[in-house]
Amino acid sequence: MGARTSSQPAGAFEHFGQKLYSSLCRLQTGENLFLSPASIALAMSMCAVGAQHQTLQQILDTLEFSSTEELVKASEDILSIFSIVGQDQSIQAKLANRLYAQKTYKLEQDYLKLIRTSFLADMQLEDFKNDNIKVTHEINAWVEQQTNNLIKDLLSPSDISTDTRLLIVNCIYFKGTWKEQFRESATDRNANFHENNGTISKVELMCQKETFAYAENSSLGVQIVHLPYKSSSENVRFVFTIILPKKGVSLSDVENKFASKPSLLHNVLNNQNATPRELLLYVPKFKMETSFEYGSVLAQLGMRDAFDENEADFTGIVGKLHGQSRLFIDKVIHRALIDVNEQGTEAAAATIVRVVLTCASRREPQPILFRADRPFLFYIREVRQNLTLFAGKFLTAAKLSS
Repeated sequence: MGARTSSQPAGAFEHFGQKLYSSLCRLQTGENLFLSPASIALAMSMCAVGAQHQTLQQILDTLEFSSTEELVKASEDILSIFSIVGQDQSIQAKLANRLYAQKTYKLEQDYLKLIRTSFLADMQLEDFKNDNIKVTHEINAWVEQQTNNLIKDLLSPSDISTDTRLLIVNCIYFKGTWKEQFRESATDRNANFHENNGTISKVELMCQKETFAYAENSSLGVQIVHLPYKSSSENVRFVFTIILPKKGVSLSDVENKFASKPSLLHNVLNNQNATPRELLLYVPKFKMETSFEYGSVLAQLGMRDAFDENEADFTGIVGKLHGQSRLFIDKVIHRALIDVNEQGTEAAAATIVRVVLTCASRREPQPILFRADRPFLFYIREVRQNLTLFAGKFLTAAKLSS
């Protein structure tokens, strides 16, 4: 338990992301889904390094790490990826962490030092008790700035109570241009999208004939394509991966197989299992936004004590200066947005943790048809470090953002 299963920095976060995704699917049946597992994992990692005893062990087990040191190292490695991308002229990718603390509350200096050095997070002192409207506005403005104005109004004043002592905020932003762009003139503005229940909705379907990394998995009954983004650096490589069940294969059956055998998704996402093939590729043009409160999901995954006002132990954050008072997490707010179009992809996610006080086949002569006009899974990934920035599910065109 708790041991990492990959030598790459994002390996354990990948498995955590799968567990999180599977839990959400059970709660949100029939809905489109989009989230950033990396954003949620990093936000919870910043909580973990201030946790003690059983609270810490439960978070480590859920994130699939065996020690705080190992978790911190993996987080540092992920942040280094964004540092490399910051020098890339073709891709925009930003990761930002910030703590907002009640100004009258004393936080442990060792915790603040670790958060600053390993998570590159700064801290702002605020008056949650008396000025929650002003604080809400300031936090929302910062999140909006970090996500290039994509994530707006993440918090409402009601999300900050008089018992709020600490807000841990993580933002991830990504904007990439396709290495092979779609021509707008080739987009079908009124294409059919075949939903699982037999409903046919309308979608804009982009099209191009080009060579891409492609694979098929006969046991799953899926086609897989990896669409690369332009990059001026040899050290990072981002792709947009689509897993498309073949006609007659249920997406939920594919998801259940991934949930029962975590290594299966890892193998499917691995570019090394794909070969260059000429495709006649059809991909929907879409915008999707989802928002969810993850507290109960994370507790069910194993982080029980962190959300229990009687059991939580975050004395690494505040020490034992407040008598019997305990810090515990009562909210994890996450919102994610994606825009896929002919030029490329823009995506962003923000996570806020509120901590409160309580008393394979041969080449065909013709292009292979890959037509994503039915439900599919999609991922934005950095393949060299095996980091999944974003994961999603396209089930229906009827509930997309305008």
